[in-house]
Amino acid sequence: MQTSKLRFSWPKLILMNFIIYILETISYFFVGSYFGQLWGLSNTWNLQLGIDRVMPWISWLFPYYMLWPYYWFILVPILLYWALGRRAVAKYIVVSLLMYVIASIIYAVFPTTTVELDFLNGNIATLAHNAPFYENIYHLAHNSANVWGSWPSYHNFWASMLVLFPLMQKGMTWKKAVLIVMGLVVSLATFTLHQHAVGDAVLTYLMTYVFMRVTMRYGWDQKLLGWMSKQK
Repeated sequence: MQTSKLRFSWPKLILMNFIIYILETISYFFVGSYFGQLWGLSNTWNLQLGIDRVMPWISWLFPYYMLWPYYWFILVPILLYWALGRRAVAKYIVVSLLMYVIASIIYAVFPTTTVELDFLNGNIATLAHNAPFYENIYHLAHNSANVWGSWPSYHNFWASMLVLFPLMQKGMTWKKAVLIVMGLVVSLATFTLHQHAVGDAVLTYLMTYVFMRVTMRYGWDQKLLGWMSKQK
């Protein structure tokens, strides 16, 4: 069969994305929260560095930060397909499966957290009460579903796929550039809203890169693509 004559089998595509969603939900809302609380705050790791203490607030990036937890499992694969094609979607699924399984293990045995948000304790730089989205950020700080899973950072994982997938393909197009900019904006929001440390993002990007290399090395994305495809 020629690749040009293949298309996705919708039931299989939906099934794989549903599995990803379930794994992410279990990893973030159950494993991270349960084991973080089990260990206790004093026994968690903090990856904040000096750079995190001088990171400025850019509160108007809040919408870019909050958009992804609700729409990532729809937008990211669509964007990757739009800019990179069918194989990128298969690669996204494989890399996501690897990330959520490995991240769950990390959450359980190596829980990480950040210090209380800066504008609450003033240790670094307080956020002005008249700053854009102050109330939204305040609400987020007091109602986070999981304060323990700083690394791997799923926000930076979704962003890293938008950044690394295009960069690891030859050539540059305007579509690839759009993905890269979008990913970088999301990562920037994690720093400047003080939701994650720079170390959280760097390690998450590194994990994504390694998972991508392993996936391509063993052709897992190509095998999955074949399974999810059918003749036109």
